[in-house]
Amino acid sequence: MPQQKYILEESLGYAMGRATRSLGALVNRNFAQAGYDVTCEQWSVLVNLGKKNGQSQQELAGLICKDKTSVTRLIDNMEKHSLVVRIPDKNDRRQKLIYLTKKGQDLQEKLVIVIQKTLIEAQKSIKIKDIETCKSVLHQIYENTK
Repeated sequence: MPQQKYILEESLGYAMGRATRSLGALVNRNFAQAGYDVTCEQWSVLVNLGKKNGQSQQELAGLICKDKTSVTRLIDNMEKHSLVVRIPDKNDRRQKLIYLTKKGQDLQEKLVIVIQKTLIEAQKSIKIKDIETCKSVLHQIYENTK
């Protein structure tokens, strides 16, 4: 059986990575244009804490698919900007839970509008059915690879 030639630009992983980086760059540009000094990565922390405030760094790392070291740096930076605060867990004093501050909550609510506009921009001229299929396929890839 002949081996197929691998073409990077035609691989699913390449397409996913390229789209992810491009969408992240668009989110960062739109945040900056709207006057917010926040990154796509910080947004992922804000939105996850908005869903469930008081998570460990390890929980957040799993949710945003980042390693613990990267999340520590991210949280450190967000803490410097008073967006989050670390509070010792009442059940396990060795662990600290991450909470949104009032400033972080307010920012998260404002950024939702920018995100919604960004997604409209990114998805223009794509049929809703195709977007749903894409999300379903990406979800299955995620399930297959975790």
